[in-house]
Amino acid sequence: MSELAIWVERALTPERELHRVRVRVGDGRIAALEEGVEPAPSDELYPEVTLVPGLVDLQVNGADGATYDDASRDERTRATAFHLRAGTTSLLATLVSTSLDRLGAALAWLAADADPAGPVVGIHLEGPFLDREKGGAHARTVLRDPTPESVEAILRSAAGALRMVTLAPELPGALEAIERFAQAGAVVSAGHSRASLEQMRRAMARGLTFVTHVGNASDWPSRPVDHELGFRRSEPGVVGAFLVERQLCGSVIADGLHLHPDLVRALVELRGPDCVALVSDATAAAGLPPGDYKMGSLQARVHAEGYATVGQGLAGSTITLVQALRTSVQKAGIPLGDALRMATSTPARILGIDAHKGSLQAGKDADLLLLGPDLEIRAVYQRGSRI
Repeated sequence: MSELAIWVERALTPERELHRVRVRVGDGRIAALEEGVEPAPSDELYPEVTLVPGLVDLQVNGADGATYDDASRDERTRATAFHLRAGTTSLLATLVSTSLDRLGAALAWLAADADPAGPVVGIHLEGPFLDREKGGAHARTVLRDPTPESVEAILRSAAGALRMVTLAPELPGALEAIERFAQAGAVVSAGHSRASLEQMRRAMARGLTFVTHVGNASDWPSRPVDHELGFRRSEPGVVGAFLVERQLCGSVIADGLHLHPDLVRALVELRGPDCVALVSDATAAAGLPPGDYKMGSLQARVHAEGYATVGQGLAGSTITLVQALRTSVQKAGIPLGDALRMATSTPARILGIDAHKGSLQAGKDADLLLLGPDLEIRAVYQRGSRI
């Protein structure tokens, strides 16, 4: 790959802010960052633009009418291309609950697509080991308890590409499943769950480290439980565990609908931008005009206001990660540097890919996003190639 040099007014690494910056790129990586320099005639010039790392999304179900459980590689590529154009240069292709046979086939397809260089760096399996009362947009008929046989079948099909698993820790067999998935190198997360604080702690002892879309499809800080003395008392649930257990990190869907922007800001103020990752949770509805669509086994409606529903509930989101970044800054009031960490270095660290993704440093992949004053996209580079 030929070398190039990009000059910008400002760059956020996101560890610090640089001004009048030249980024030299060679062989798909950042060769050097030069601060306080004037543009050269050979530079690709971006005045009045802020350079940031390419975004890292831990939960992407699809886009542009395509989902990641589609047998057609062209369809899966279409979903990835949509997010890549929107500045997400690394993502986890996310599979939702379905039959084990269909999951096995989809895992095998995605394992062939996955590439540590991106944009699809791995797979996030959300279900089918979820609580039936907290299934959300997941089809209840396919939700099930984990068994050693089903866990091993999933790992065989994923062929080492499984990077995150969301499950309900309170299910029978879940503790053994958590330990096995963690041993296989996946980040194990609680989601779509009614787990108590004590159940969450037992799960953490077996390898659980994360909470999926905090505040959605899991119990809020407390839930009533039967006390042994015959009365009901308040017991912290999944979100309560996230609030009090400092070693747990989690994700939020900052679309202004799944969580009120003030709650997003409060969670970040409490736990910090190094422990809260922004995700899009984008479905096939992202990028589609209003109308009714089939999403897996469910019928979804995309509304004129830009959100999607299944029945009376939200069906994932229709946003991209850069929109979550904008909402976090412009509506939740989170400083840009913090919001940027939540969409770049924090998810990269959680996945263990921060050695080459998630920040602007010499030697790392040249995944670059150039944003205008209102955080609108001016250009996207993935490993030094302009998208």
